[in-house]
Amino acid sequence: MRIAQIAPLYEAVPPPAYGGTERVIAALCDGLVDAGHDVVLFAAGTSSTRAELRPMTPAPLRTRMGRQELIEVSPHLHLKMLAEVYRSGDFDVIHAHTDVWTMPFANVAEGPTVVTLHGRLDLPQVTAVLSLYPDVPLVAISDSQRSALDDVALNWAGTVHHGLDLSRYLDAPRTAGDHLAFVGRASIEKRLDIAIALARQAGRELHIAAKVDPLDVAYFETHVEPLLGDDTRFIGEITEQDKPAFFAGARATLFPADWPEPFGLVMIESLAAGTPVIALRRGSVPEILVDGVTGFVCDDVAGMAAAIERVDEIDAADCRRRALEFSREAMCERYLGIYRQLAGLPGSSKGYPSLTTLAATRREERSWNCAR
Repeated sequence: MRIAQIAPLYEAVPPPAYGGTERVIAALCDGLVDAGHDVVLFAAGTSSTRAELRPMTPAPLRTRMGRQELIEVSPHLHLKMLAEVYRSGDFDVIHAHTDVWTMPFANVAEGPTVVTLHGRLDLPQVTAVLSLYPDVPLVAISDSQRSALDDVALNWAGTVHHGLDLSRYLDAPRTAGDHLAFVGRASIEKRLDIAIALARQAGRELHIAAKVDPLDVAYFETHVEPLLGDDTRFIGEITEQDKPAFFAGARATLFPADWPEPFGLVMIESLAAGTPVIALRRGSVPEILVDGVTGFVCDDVAGMAAAIERVDEIDAADCRRRALEFSREAMCERYLGIYRQLAGLPGSSKGYPSLTTLAATRREERSWNCAR
């Protein structure tokens, strides 16, 4: 199949450090190419991919725009890109990751198209926009995310959990110290302030690998900086190369996100490194973690504090086995099923390697790591 992938232009695909959506798109593009498909990625010019790259802006917008310019100018750059892709008529399937901006174009597309919604859907403005386009095929990244629109007549093509190439995490030696870890954006939704308080209460150091986005500076300066101390190690953003060892070196990863998290890549990265996750029961968390097996799903902050004391009950092998369910291959297989359905193609892909077989091979090759 000839498949167009449309990425947001804020970050490179994949990003050098923080950027969940772009990392998933990178994994999807490379996985589809490895399976023999012809993939064209529309993205920022510094992106790196095994697909054919068509740069829509020389560099990621966040690297060259301030807050106001991001708000006022970036929408027009995305709309220009969407117009170009949908006007081309050159693809078997167009897969957009640009959320509601895509809807007017997808609504009049002549060929098969699908839109993956990566953000939260429980907002009135999102409901108002999506309800205008009941026929556009949509994909949710978790059942929890999708449930926010149960009362809206929409054309759901399916739910596809995110997947990543987790090989480096699965290969990372488990060297768990006594400290806890936090990875993510330093934003009000992710509640880094709660993570600091929990680690301090438990008498453990907290190692923090967090991005401070221009939109989150006020929260960071007001609610996080005053809490930093000798028992916190603020590293800032870390690269993909550094993440496996960072996760594998922690006793547990704290995930106190206090919003309806649509997915949460941090959880599967941590599990792949053999490190349990302690999280609030919000959004997709119960779909990813197995309570008491790969970490703890807690109803409140007090429950998280109690779970820290039980973290040694969790087996690293169980964490890694669970992570394998969120592989790049599993995600690609699910998306290919949706593409074929939209394009009216048979379910099998003759002449292409089976992604299921590739995933099984990878699991067999790396199964020994689960015992670490």
